[in-house]
Amino acid sequence: MDIAELMQITITSVAKQPQNLSDAAAAVFVITQDDLHRSGVTSIPEALRMVPGLQVARVDANKWAITSRGFGGTFANKLLVMIDGRTVYSPTFSGVYWDAQDTLLDDIDRIEVIRGPGATIWGANAVNGVINILTKKASETQGGLVTVGGGSHDQFIGEMRYGAEVGKLGHGRAYLSYHKQDSYELYGGEVDANDDWDSLRTGFRLDGEHEDKDTWTLQGDLYSNKENQTLFPLRLPEYPYVTSEQESFDASGWNILGRWQKNLSSTSSSTIQAYYDYTNRDETVMEQTHGTFDLDLNYQTRLGKRNNLVMGLGYRSVNGDFDNTFQASVIPDHRSENLYSGFLQDEIMLVTDQLYLTLGTKWEHNDFTGNEIQPSGRLLWKMTDVQTVWGAVSRAARTPSEFEQDGQITLGVIPSLDTEPMLVTMIGSHQFDSEEVIAYEAGYRWLPTSNLSLDMAIFYNDYDDLQGVIFAAPGAYNTFTFANIRYGSTYGMELSSDWKPVDWMKLQLGYTYIDFDLRVEGDTFGLNADDAIAGKSPKHQISFRSAINLNNDLQLNLWLRYVDQLKAFNDGVTSEEVPVDEYLTLDVNVSWRPLENVELMLVGQNLLNSSQLEYISEFSTPPTEIERSVYAKVTYSY
Repeated sequence: MDIAELMQITITSVAKQPQNLSDAAAAVFVITQDDLHRSGVTSIPEALRMVPGLQVARVDANKWAITSRGFGGTFANKLLVMIDGRTVYSPTFSGVYWDAQDTLLDDIDRIEVIRGPGATIWGANAVNGVINILTKKASETQGGLVTVGGGSHDQFIGEMRYGAEVGKLGHGRAYLSYHKQDSYELYGGEVDANDDWDSLRTGFRLDGEHEDKDTWTLQGDLYSNKENQTLFPLRLPEYPYVTSEQESFDASGWNILGRWQKNLSSTSSSTIQAYYDYTNRDETVMEQTHGTFDLDLNYQTRLGKRNNLVMGLGYRSVNGDFDNTFQASVIPDHRSENLYSGFLQDEIMLVTDQLYLTLGTKWEHNDFTGNEIQPSGRLLWKMTDVQTVWGAVSRAARTPSEFEQDGQITLGVIPSLDTEPMLVTMIGSHQFDSEEVIAYEAGYRWLPTSNLSLDMAIFYNDYDDLQGVIFAAPGAYNTFTFANIRYGSTYGMELSSDWKPVDWMKLQLGYTYIDFDLRVEGDTFGLNADDAIAGKSPKHQISFRSAINLNNDLQLNLWLRYVDQLKAFNDGVTSEEVPVDEYLTLDVNVSWRPLENVELMLVGQNLLNSSQLEYISEFSTPPTEIERSVYAKVTYSY
């Protein structure tokens, strides 16, 4: 595909209906299957490093800190992530356990990433961005696929998939994968981080189509992870009050999803989707289990020649169970929550084939804060056949998580000679309300030739009622709680450009800039310092990728990345400041097809550094260095 064809890729995440990438009034980036293959990544989190506007950092071998447009962290909570329309965030903290989100990368059709609010369509928690991972139809993955590989960090990669016609039903596929990763080393010395892990996953997908062109999908996944981690600092109720512990834990789950799309006419259709998702994490800090049932009804129609209307209703039920410990707890330890929602969005063609206005809003009712209204307005102007300008104003809300309302975590234990040790704790609060943002965005797309494109977006986000920390009660200097005391703004720009100077070479450049201006109502103490948020996101990021076809069977792919420094981190015990320096890294991927159905691939990652810190977790994970790695794999398809 040349660059012009890539700009016409069909996406669905902006408007919940098909549209060309070039016609979206939003900051959108699409990771294609070709991008995934040429990058040499072995997981979805690593693939997201391609996207300008996303901040992706690896915490250790099995943890990542991923966010959009700031507010990063291991427990980042302002980014909505979906796989085939199934939401995968954890109700415990409204973020994502990235080690649990995986599938065969060969089965992914594309990853659509929206930077900026998507709440009008997708609801709460789509505050700073939306990631929708879309897998291929079963009809596109017929036949067999076997992949075997391994290396220094990715010690073993084993994948199998087979697709075939399923009688008169349609097409189906099933897959099985096993991935084993080695541990890294702790910061400051050659000490094993004890963060190695392995993942076993299986799943299926069935797709069918009726004579009246109605389509249906049934799919599901089952996974079981065996993970190791080092916990430090880990608080104890008695002497020595703090310790370090190496533990092994299980993270497992399963899901099943069904979708039916009925074509009512040539200009209207309806879709019903339902899924159930079960997850369990059995960690020393706390065991947590969640079961989520979700039902969505959507209707799309054209009203005359100028209006394209999309509307929908939704219901979600979440049941959670917690095995509380001294370190962390949620009370009550069994919870049931319900979410009701509805949305309406209309795309209005103001000037034929040139000027489009999109107005919409979403209503949600949740058990934490009641009703939330999240409207947006978007304007797109096709200046010429090769130039597009767009702008948007949106409101989005991030509703409280289970932990922020009913959780408790032990931050420290202060010994005493005369009395019982004093606990320093953070507790949830039912007074904690939704975080809010009014987002202002604008963008420009230019396709001067069929082999060159430029996509630029700028944004200014005005936040209110952001999470901060206060004393739980007057005089209770050892007990903190969450409160909506932060406010302020973020602003920045994102740039991506594709250039195909010759038929056998493609170059891709991405640049991200972000800055913060945050304040606190009534300055209190260090936990509310400005850099507690701003320092978690690099101000500058640059990504440069080249895809080179040396001949019909041999490819060379280079990926150079620069990431700016983060703020120094206090380890919480010795008060030592640990810096997270800027770094430059290079990945190299060489693939060769000696036969039409056989591919050999050799990948080197982080080749410019023996190791470096990318991020330091806020909670009980010691600083861990991400090391250089090399792996090879062979893929056979039939």
